[in-house]
Amino acid sequence: MNCHDATFLLSQQRERNLTRLERLRVKIHGVVCPACARFGEHVDMLGEAARNYATIAEDDDHHSNGTAA
Repeated sequence: MNCHDATFLLSQQRERNLTRLERLRVKIHGVVCPACARFGEHVDMLGEAARNYATIAEDDDHHSNGTAA
């Protein structure tokens, strides 16, 4: 597996469950490629940050409209 394939699957993992083979291939690639392993960590952090931002924005919207969350 090359880095392009690994980063594609790491991104896809946010949208769907990877197959067992895909997970294994990404895991093996991450062992030999620290850059892709870091990318996987960053994708997870960005996903968490996006969820947190969406929650805060939704709360702010409710408060500015005079409704409680």
